[in-house]
Amino acid sequence: MKNIGFIALLIVMATTFMFTSVFAAEVTITLMRDAAEMPDEVIQDFEQKNPGITVNIVENDPAKLMTMIAGGTAPDVFRINGIGSPYWVRKGLLLDITPYLEKSIDMDDLYPVNGMFRWDGQTQGKGPYYGMVKDWNLDYMYFYNKDAMAEAGVTPPSDDVPLTFQEFTDMITKLVVYKDGKAERYGFGYTDDEFNGYFMYLLASKGKFLFKENGTKLNIEDPDVRALFKWWFDMAKTHHAMHNPLDPAPDWDGPLFQAGRVALQWDGYWFGPIINEGGKIPPDRFGFAPAPIYGDKRVNATGGGTGYVIYSQTKNLEAAWKFYEYYMLGDEALARAKSGWGLPARKSLMQYVPQETPFDKYRLEQVQKELPYQIILQFTPYLRDSTLVSVYNQQMEPALKDQVDFDTALNNLAQQIDAMIERELQ
Repeated sequence: MKNIGFIALLIVMATTFMFTSVFAAEVTITLMRDAAEMPDEVIQDFEQKNPGITVNIVENDPAKLMTMIAGGTAPDVFRINGIGSPYWVRKGLLLDITPYLEKSIDMDDLYPVNGMFRWDGQTQGKGPYYGMVKDWNLDYMYFYNKDAMAEAGVTPPSDDVPLTFQEFTDMITKLVVYKDGKAERYGFGYTDDEFNGYFMYLLASKGKFLFKENGTKLNIEDPDVRALFKWWFDMAKTHHAMHNPLDPAPDWDGPLFQAGRVALQWDGYWFGPIINEGGKIPPDRFGFAPAPIYGDKRVNATGGGTGYVIYSQTKNLEAAWKFYEYYMLGDEALARAKSGWGLPARKSLMQYVPQETPFDKYRLEQVQKELPYQIILQFTPYLRDSTLVSVYNQQMEPALKDQVDFDTALNNLAQQIDAMIERELQ
């Protein structure tokens, strides 16, 4: 009888295991990822470690993401910039992951930058966590080419004392080299798809905002907002800046900076590996300076804050969180820290960022000096973060080509942005 009972127990256990395995094998999560930062090997490793979960991969495409959400087939996990997270939270599209984080990690281990994915309905940086940065940096520090400085007769900026914005502008102007009416050496490069952040950080140094009335209007009447739009326009008009329809660059900023064709890269810590990868200029010929100050208050910030979020209506929450935990909190987070392409989201991982070479030690020391001045930028919850960049390019290109004047273009830009926000409010 004991043997019969034992055999029966084995049958029940085997049946239970079989059904559990079949059920688990049917759990598929859809992931929208950027293949450059999350290669197939990462997905394969996760699936091997979690045999009950299959990952359906969709390549990162903001337009496709909106289509999938509208069609009821939203990815379970997807990639957004933290700066634009209030838009997604307001629409009820993101899962509050605070209770899951609290079970997985010490919340005090999170760097404040993760506050970009918090929003309480009023203020970015307060309220629940709806995501995390995968990595980050202080975007408004800048690397500069020492040889370009020497050639232009410009005194290199201090490692410790930030330039005023006027001093920064004067320096850029002196660094440009023209050939046949075009920029042979650009004054500066920058991350064009995180264009909003430059405005917001500069205005924050005066205690001002890019949007007003709780984010319902572009703050275009403010003289500093107009002045910064004019500054950006002038930088393009005189070929000082890259990403310029009057003088399109032959490549993106990285190879041109390596080759000495960009004098200054206004992008922060993450650009370091591009310098390390080399070109004809060794790393010790580059300096790394603190963010310039527009107003009276010294500030720095993260302008994009790329991270991942979980769809609020996911039907596979447990599996989605397993992947999220694996990629954002586990060994992959450690691997990202060791790569030096960004700073880790958690304080405990900072010890692993590259410090083997004098250049890597130097750029980390420079970042650590800036950390006390870090703030969370405030973006409107009524626009996706890419919208202003798109509208700026659409409205300013005719002005750059002298088809309309600057003031007309700026007013058109403001009207278009305000109309888009108004539609969101309806």
